[in-house]
Amino acid sequence: MRKKSLLMLGDSLAEWGDWDTLLPELTVINCGRAGELTEELSARLFDEIDRVPEPDCILLMSGTNNLLMGSLHFTAIFQTLLPRLVLLCQQSAVFVNSILPMTAHGMSKETLAAVNCELRTAAESSGCLFLDMTGPFTEQCLPITRPCFLSDGVHLSTLGYQVWAAEIRRHCLAA
Repeated sequence: MRKKSLLMLGDSLAEWGDWDTLLPELTVINCGRAGELTEELSARLFDEIDRVPEPDCILLMSGTNNLLMGSLHFTAIFQTLLPRLVLLCQQSAVFVNSILPMTAHGMSKETLAAVNCELRTAAESSGCLFLDMTGPFTEQCLPITRPCFLSDGVHLSTLGYQVWAAEIRRHCLAA
């Protein structure tokens, strides 16, 4: 039986995951790029799509770097990017990943909630699925005894990647 394929697009959170170990039941094509902004992902998106045969699932994880730089308007890019992606990859289930509940630079829960609400709206209005990681991280991570983030408050610990991978697996295999 053929394994489902997953194209991961985004920033260092996608790039630095050991996806072959975390998601052995999927063929993961990791196209994450550390430090990338959402507008940079948008600029290279179609080159990546041309390079990879149509995957079963596509996961976009972008916006963390925009937020860290103080730019809250990156969600508008998703509103134009997603309809084009869905049109080009009609057989793929497209997932927009929420911004993870990071603690870096005093990021407020209210700001993250507002941005994730905008991402959810952009995803759903384009026929994409929204992968909200706030609940799983809140339920399975504890700052001292079960940290999901490294000391920088942005990048993921081994547990953080395991929590994220479990949700990706569940959603992609069900798609």
